[in-house]
Amino acid sequence: MSRQPSGALSRPLKYFYMLLLFALMFSGFGQMPIFKRYYLADIPGLAWAADFYITLVIHYVAAALFLGLIAYYLVLRAAKKELWPPRNGPAWVRTGLFGLSILSGSVLVLRNLPGLNLPPGFIVVSTLTHIGSAFLFVILAATYFRLARK
Repeated sequence: MSRQPSGALSRPLKYFYMLLLFALMFSGFGQMPIFKRYYLADIPGLAWAADFYITLVIHYVAAALFLGLIAYYLVLRAAKKELWPPRNGPAWVRTGLFGLSILSGSVLVLRNLPGLNLPPGFIVVSTLTHIGSAFLFVILAATYFRLARK
């Protein structure tokens, strides 16, 4: 049986991580009206993807599970006394992009609370930061995956 690198997630948790990233990206794109506009919602079985509130709930549930997985990973690393710093460049980039996405996503969640009014400019900056960090993560992950295979 091969030994796992310290701090690494088990194979089922890695699949769960990838499933969560897919759910976050899919439901995040669902927050924008692109599924109806580009007829993705017309594919049999995907009509729900055009409903803003369904994709919002999916995004919130996936985000909560993602935060739980991050907490589990940090506790796992802390137990092995390897919490900080990340060991390589891609880990630093991933940590920064996740941090930016979590911070901006938290602002967007607060915006949805009743009775809390945030300045419109702040909401625009938070939204663009959230979308930008997600796009950058996907682009860099695909690039890293492609280069790592060579």
